[in-house]
Amino acid sequence: ADNVRPGSLGYLSGPDAPLTDAEKKILKRCLGDSDGDYDNNVEVADWDLGVNVENDGVTSHNMIGAFPHAIKVVPIETTPGYNIHVPGSYHLLWYDSSAVGKEFRVANINSAANTLSEATETYLYTTKGTVQQMGWGTEEKIADNSAGGSSSTRIVGYFDKNSNKIYTSYDTSCVNDPEPPNPRNHVCVNKGDKLFVVDSCWGRGDLGAGTPSPIFGGTALNECPDSTSPSYDSGNLYTVNKVYSLPVGANSTTTPATTVDITVDPDAKHSVDTFVIEVDGALPWQGLEGDPENSNTSPAGASRDTTWSDNTGVVFLFHFSPDENDGYEYVSDCSGRGICTFDGVCNCFDGYTGVDCSVQSVLAVFDKVLEDEDIQAWDPDRWTSD
Repeated sequence: ADNVRPGSLGYLSGPDAPLTDAEKKILKRCLGDSDGDYDNNVEVADWDLGVNVENDGVTSHNMIGAFPHAIKVVPIETTPGYNIHVPGSYHLLWYDSSAVGKEFRVANINSAANTLSEATETYLYTTKGTVQQMGWGTEEKIADNSAGGSSSTRIVGYFDKNSNKIYTSYDTSCVNDPEPPNPRNHVCVNKGDKLFVVDSCWGRGDLGAGTPSPIFGGTALNECPDSTSPSYDSGNLYTVNKVYSLPVGANSTTTPATTVDITVDPDAKHSVDTFVIEVDGALPWQGLEGDPENSNTSPAGASRDTTWSDNTGVVFLFHFSPDENDGYEYVSDCSGRGICTFDGVCNCFDGYTGVDCSVQSVLAVFDKVLEDEDIQAWDPDRWTSD
């Protein structure tokens, strides 16, 4: 429980026990680089931890970093021919060395399993793409904050359940992105870009942390999107359909840091609701409003600090860029080798098979050659067993 915080709801384990040292080494090598900078990789495994240190003026906390890893998990078939088409899910992963035996942290979860015996055994797939936590400021990425002070400003959003519109705290459009040295997006958004929007109990303020150095979103699970528990269905990868701005209305603001005393005048609340990202699918959970930029020492309810305006969302957003040097997209529907049907089943292209079309089928390739070239008999000189 000490390791559970926003962006750190679960962990990876072996099927019957914590990961062995040998399994950890293999996983680290498979995860590899996460930020596109191979010079800052660590250990013999030559990989990125995906972690960021935040200090509240008293204590340092390991948090999900600027460049976490993306993985996909697919349940192992337990009944042959019966549950082979159970869909998988995407998860953001990072490494917390202080969580002994549970170091590989995942931001979002896919079940209510609280013990290893309750968890579902799955296959794990890694990616060479880059996941970047979206932020706003003069820097290029979410910065290390191990010395304390103000932590980097994140791009956050809120949205209604089953909606495809995300209202963001800043204008994320690449068209309107300010030029350096002005504050700007760490990574801006264009139509066709990919986003991870995961439910990880993102904090609504710095509850329980030191007020000298408030941490963006806080480190305590004092309030969770979707009321009291995270959604198990947020492990999706979305494609951006539109990025645009709405006119500033009478109850709107474009300044996320603004705070007002809403107990004196409830109508004084102004939401940042002019910047919109539309994605290609409905979000199956609710992204709540909050005030993650400001410090707050009280939980929700009557005792909440009256200066809280809850004028932005609380959900951290993550931009995904496929690897430019690799023609195969590891984190993709049906492994990029088939079409995902409406019932969630992969219809594999000729030459590929398996639940996610990741297995090359020699028989399928051979049949296609016969069909295309109208070969009447197999020529053994054309094939080898190697």
